[in-house]
Amino acid sequence: MFYKIISGFFISVALTSSVLADTVYVSDIQFVAIREGQSNNTRATERGIKSGTPLEVLSKSNGYTRVRSPSGNIGWVADYFLSDDKVSRDLLVSLQTQITTLSETKITLQDQLDEATTLADTLKSNVDQLTTEKIELEENLASLNQLTQKAQEIVSRNDENAFEIKSLEQRLITAQEKADKLQSSHEQKWFAIGAGTLLGGLLIGILIPLNKRKKVNNSSWS
Repeated sequence: MFYKIISGFFISVALTSSVLADTVYVSDIQFVAIREGQSNNTRATERGIKSGTPLEVLSKSNGYTRVRSPSGNIGWVADYFLSDDKVSRDLLVSLQTQITTLSETKITLQDQLDEATTLADTLKSNVDQLTTEKIELEENLASLNQLTQKAQEIVSRNDENAFEIKSLEQRLITAQEKADKLQSSHEQKWFAIGAGTLLGGLLIGILIPLNKRKKVNNSSWS
């Protein structure tokens, strides 16, 4: 008998603990009262609980459920006032709230998608512009390389021309020196010729009169 009492106690405790974590909801009746006992004639511990209000289940007995209200009051409520699920009105409100949230999320995602698309288009345009600028820079670099090569060729030719000019100047100086020497030599020769001519003329001028005098003297002696 003792073992039966102990077993019944533990079974009762187990059943009680199994319902402690459950939650029930006030059904689609407008207002419900929580009462001290399992009768509508007992004193109410809390009145005016609206439909859809969640109540913590403490125990069950004889078609009544002992509950704790959100405000902390404890009492009994007839099971026909309660529902294991949210009432349809609250479910509708919850669903409407979820739909509104999903719609707002969809709008937000669409805005983010539009921004991402715009950003992608901008990036693509920037890439195209950078590619065009890269091609232009490569062409300009190639032109600069050609100009640099031409400039180097011109400088090289100028160096060669400068060397040739220097060589020609040197040759010109040498030729001028030779010409000066030749001119000096010619002048000396012409001077000698002129001097010889002058002396010859003087000698002739002296000798001719002398010859005439000799001829005259010779004729007088005869």
